[in-house]
Amino acid sequence: MTEEFEFYSPVRISSGTGKAFHMDEWMKRFHAYHMLIITGKRIGKSEVFRMFTEKLNEQGVDFEIYDRAVPEPSVEAVDTLAEYVRAHDFDLVTAVGGGSSMDTAKAVCMLKNNSGSIREYLFGGSRLPEKTSIPLICIPTTAGSGSEVSAASVIADTQKQVKLSCTSALLLPKAAILDPLMQTDMPSEITAGTGMDAMTHAIEAYTSRNANTFSDLYARRAIELISEYLPMVMDKPEDLHGRMMMAQASTMAAVAFLNGGLGAVHGISQAMGGIAHTPHGISNAILLPYVMDCNCSGNLNKFADIASFMGDREKNLSLEEKAHRAVELVRTLNHRIGIPDHIATLGVSRGMFPAIIKGTMEYRMLKLNPVEMTESIVGRILEESF
Repeated sequence: MTEEFEFYSPVRISSGTGKAFHMDEWMKRFHAYHMLIITGKRIGKSEVFRMFTEKLNEQGVDFEIYDRAVPEPSVEAVDTLAEYVRAHDFDLVTAVGGGSSMDTAKAVCMLKNNSGSIREYLFGGSRLPEKTSIPLICIPTTAGSGSEVSAASVIADTQKQVKLSCTSALLLPKAAILDPLMQTDMPSEITAGTGMDAMTHAIEAYTSRNANTFSDLYARRAIELISEYLPMVMDKPEDLHGRMMMAQASTMAAVAFLNGGLGAVHGISQAMGGIAHTPHGISNAILLPYVMDCNCSGNLNKFADIASFMGDREKNLSLEEKAHRAVELVRTLNHRIGIPDHIATLGVSRGMFPAIIKGTMEYRMLKLNPVEMTESIVGRILEESF
């Protein structure tokens, strides 16, 4: 754990049942007159979204809807939407959806006032955002990505077959609205995948070489809440209290990784997603115990802590045994909520391994992993998880 750090969490968080249905107040707060809502087809057709837009009409809010946000938003899709936004007088954007809708919105809000293609701003590109984005409000409909409080937008470069991020404090949303009513339509497989995405954020942030006292606090509470409430909402999707706790845990985990960083799970998963187009949350969930097993030796105390956070009450264990208990508890949680054990179930083949390994080694936060990752170690993790 680093003793010298800066902790940064500037996004206003509004949490509570029904909070998403007061957008007129946010329009006044931002002195906005014309709002663009970015969402995906599934959310756009849902009953809760219909209720959301009906309330906007009742409140006299002037808005347009873009409902074509897709998983793994591409450079081309983001650039096309950005051109439309540049040509119109939108002064506020609201993202309603999961990580892909929010990542699309963050990129578009930035490009409204910054010229060029999003490709130029992705990691390794030639440009950095310079002008302030137009205000963005995020209303997550999943509890997992944490994009509502992160400074990154993950975009798929289909030309290079990679997923890269544009990262800048200028991309941070102005507000995040955590409303369990907006999450009750979540299918069980999405609840499971996004929930374990949040768990991965929390565990990687807690064990990161860049972790600090503040990020640890957020990560610990997120691990505790997800362990308790993810199985609950899988069994009772309509449980508003459980949904609220998962929404808060997801946001806490994101604040933790915004400040503490991530590690090898995300490095491998992001590389794998760019090549095999695997669902990010499920990829993370499958890889998490395999990577944890490898990482335990890098910080036995913290992995032993994780076992306790997840409710382990085993006594008379050595520190190493306690640390590896965390791995088994994650595996047990995965099985409890229906996560598969192997990446082959996601369409990954051994022939993809060299490209996945190469992409992993290029991941910008890999240096924060608790043990040094080499190509051979990544290859072993892929083989074990295959």
